[in-house]
Amino acid sequence: MDAVHGWLKEHELRGSDVRDISEDYALLAVQGPNALGKLGLQPARAFTWEMGELDGVEVMINRTGYTGEEGVELACMSDDAEVLWDAILARRVTPAGLGARDTLRLEVCYPLHGNDIGPQWDAISSGLGWACALDTGFTGAERLREIKERGPEQKLVPFRMTEKAIPRQGMGIEGGGEVTSGSLSPMLEVGIGMGYVPGASAKAGTELVIDVRGRARRAEVSKKPLYKKES
Repeated sequence: MDAVHGWLKEHELRGSDVRDISEDYALLAVQGPNALGKLGLQPARAFTWEMGELDGVEVMINRTGYTGEEGVELACMSDDAEVLWDAILARRVTPAGLGARDTLRLEVCYPLHGNDIGPQWDAISSGLGWACALDTGFTGAERLREIKERGPEQKLVPFRMTEKAIPRQGMGIEGGGEVTSGSLSPMLEVGIGMGYVPGASAKAGTELVIDVRGRARRAEVSKKPLYKKES
C-alpha cells in the first residue's frame, strides 16, 4: 500500500489531492455458493459495485472476491465494522480465516500479491499479459512488449504433487525455480501450488522436482484451474 500511495502521490495531477484513507474503512468478504442468499442480495455482474445497506449499516457492495466462489466484499466505515460483523454472523454465515481463503484461491489459480506477483516480477512472466493493453502507452508497456516478444525467462505455473508432500512458499524447484504458494488442497486431497520455473519447463505435463524440507519430491505442471467445481 505504501508503494502504491507513494507512486500515486508522486504523479499527482494538478488540482488533485492523493491521500491514503485505508484506516478509515473496513472490508469484510462473504464468499460461497450461498453467500448472496444469506445476505439477501440479488445476483449482479462480476467486478461491479453499488452502495447499499445491510441491517442498518451503510456498505459498498463489491461483486469481487478472491476465492473462485460467488460472493461479495462489503466495505464500511471502520467504526461500523463490529456491527456489520455481528449482523453477518446473525445471518448464519460461518467465519473463516485467510488460510481457508488461500486454499480456495490456489485451487482456481488466482495469484496473490506478495506471493505470486509483485514488483520483482512482470505481468508477462506472471501470466497476466491478458490484462495489459500492450498496444497503448501505459507506464512499462514498452518493457512488457519486449519481454513478450522474446519470451519470458521464467513463467508462473500451477502444479500438483505426484508424490506425497505439501509444498510451501520459498521451496526450491530443481532447475532454478521457486514455489510461491503451496498448500494441501481440501478438494483434491493432494499438495498443490504455484511457482516460477524456466520457460522451457512451463508446459502442462512437465515434471518438476521440489525440495520439500530437504527431500526431493515430484510434481507436475498442470493446466488452470487446478480444481473446477462440478456444475
